[in-house]
Amino acid sequence: MLFLTCGLSGQNFDNIGIDDIPNLNEDETKLLNSLLDEKRDDFDFKGKKVAFLTGSSGRTITAKSDYFKNSVIPWIDDGSRPQISMIRLTKEEKEKSGGYDVLVLSWVKALTRRGQRKIIEELGQENK
Repeated sequence: MLFLTCGLSGQNFDNIGIDDIPNLNEDETKLLNSLLDEKRDDFDFKGKKVAFLTGSSGRTITAKSDYFKNSVIPWIDDGSRPQISMIRLTKEEKEKSGGYDVLVLSWVKALTRRGQRKIIEELGQENK
């Protein structure tokens, strides 16, 4: 982990969180693949549609730009590792959510199954 953090601390974040399009750009893809390397198995963020969640219960959907600006970059700049995790959506959940592939969570204590269903429904409503 120390190696990863050291490698990221010198990274240029000019292209990270520059818009709120749920599909990631190349630099965002590389950063999330790196930060979640141990948690993502064979999942690759390239070309994926991502929803960003925060809050202790994980019920706050946040804009991509805010997510990186407030939940990721400050910790990397300080030489720390941000608290970040992910939930891959099933095919059915992807359809219900309006095409999202994955939920990326930061500083979430507990996202219940019920809470996850509500988030998926909310994302689906936003995409109609």
